[in-house]
Amino acid sequence: MKIVKPLVLFSILVLALFLRLYKIDNPVADWHSFRQADTASVTRNFSEKGLNIFVPTYHDVSNIQSGFDNPGGYRMVEMPLYNGLHLAVYKAYPAWGIDKSGRLTSVIISLVSIIFVYLIGKKLSGYKTGLIAALFMAVLPFNIFYSRVILPEPLMIATFLGSFWFLLQTVDNLGTKKRIYFFLSALLLAVSILVKPYALFFTLPHLAIIFRTLVKKEINFIDIVVYAFISLIPFYLWRQHIQLYPEGIPVSVGLLNYYGIRLRPAWFRWLFSERIGKLILGVYGTIFLILGLISKPKKEGLTYWLWAIGVLIYFVVVADGSVRHDYYQATIVPFLCLVLAKGVLLFANLPKATYSRFLTLFATVTIFVGMLLVSWYDIKGYYQINNPVIIEAGQAIDRLTPKDAKVIAPYNGDTAFLYQTHRSGWPLGYDIQKHIDQGATYYASVNFDDEMHDLEKKYQVIEKTDKYVIIKLEPKTK
Repeated sequence: MKIVKPLVLFSILVLALFLRLYKIDNPVADWHSFRQADTASVTRNFSEKGLNIFVPTYHDVSNIQSGFDNPGGYRMVEMPLYNGLHLAVYKAYPAWGIDKSGRLTSVIISLVSIIFVYLIGKKLSGYKTGLIAALFMAVLPFNIFYSRVILPEPLMIATFLGSFWFLLQTVDNLGTKKRIYFFLSALLLAVSILVKPYALFFTLPHLAIIFRTLVKKEINFIDIVVYAFISLIPFYLWRQHIQLYPEGIPVSVGLLNYYGIRLRPAWFRWLFSERIGKLILGVYGTIFLILGLISKPKKEGLTYWLWAIGVLIYFVVVADGSVRHDYYQATIVPFLCLVLAKGVLLFANLPKATYSRFLTLFATVTIFVGMLLVSWYDIKGYYQINNPVIIEAGQAIDRLTPKDAKVIAPYNGDTAFLYQTHRSGWPLGYDIQKHIDQGATYYASVNFDDEMHDLEKKYQVIEKTDKYVIIKLEPKTK
């Protein structure tokens, strides 16, 4: 049995790795390519211009995201720790390219998350719960996709789970070992918050363990102050630092309740019906989720319920962002998987005296397979390259223009097209003369609109196909 358990977990990890290699070579032009392009661009600039983790830059020099012209291309959001890992993978295997290296970075980090989910589930609720939770993490189509995107969320999830795991270890250890685990937990939580401050919403179980440990006099108030200092001060310092670059800080007020959707019928529909119920759980998985939520806590105590409260607070506070961007739900998947595992065990072990053992197991497997199939039906479209022309046009720009050229690549403000050009510039047209004054030298378009037609009459067309046009922003010679 001691050999079997690690082998089962290893098999789940191999399965998870295999599933995450699906379309791993995709260029950054699939679902949420906008955000992926911005993240990948920071790494590409690190590679080409040198690593400066305190002053990350990217390819967008427009005023779209912050409201200020951004000629330096500053990208002041999360501390680019994910980009540091991405760069390390790319440097180790440059033949993979920036895009593939980024996807594989997320895949590797996601495997760490699966291990931590297993360890947490095993510690709180037993080996079977941990194993089933790890299996859900491995095979849920929604989680598979968001485990191979070029976004910082996978690192936030892995470090948060690591923080909670090490804090759980303090319960069964004393003395020096307890303090080592305690402060390792604080350090990983600091990383998680630096990557995505939303991690703070899920720390109610952390607080419960810390409070219980304090009551038992196994730690003191100084320890708690130090834990808080290690966890929160780095984020505070980072936020103070980025204020030096206001042009690089995207406007974020719209993520809270700018459009007034909080607790409205649409809020409930999108978050609980469309996202959790349909997209993540494939409708049928809600059976396991409900059973897991209502099952009586055992060794885990109130941990899962506290986590659930944190998820609800997160949804309420970050209302607009949660509704508008489905990747905001990627952070709650570990919690869902642990609760799903409890639900599966409760469903599969219904009393034999009342329920048919065979039919119970058959129904369990059927629900499990059904939820995966229904979820995959919606998720499979996420892998599609919606507009391959931007890749072709981007390659043409890269081939025909100098490396230091600045390009206007209109795509309704979406930076995915601009990213494909491998050039800095603007992802939106209009104000062409202003952009020229700011250094724009080329214009690329995949839309044959009025702006493009006006520019091709006035400036030099260096390449035109039935798919795209590339214009050098110099007047035509008579």
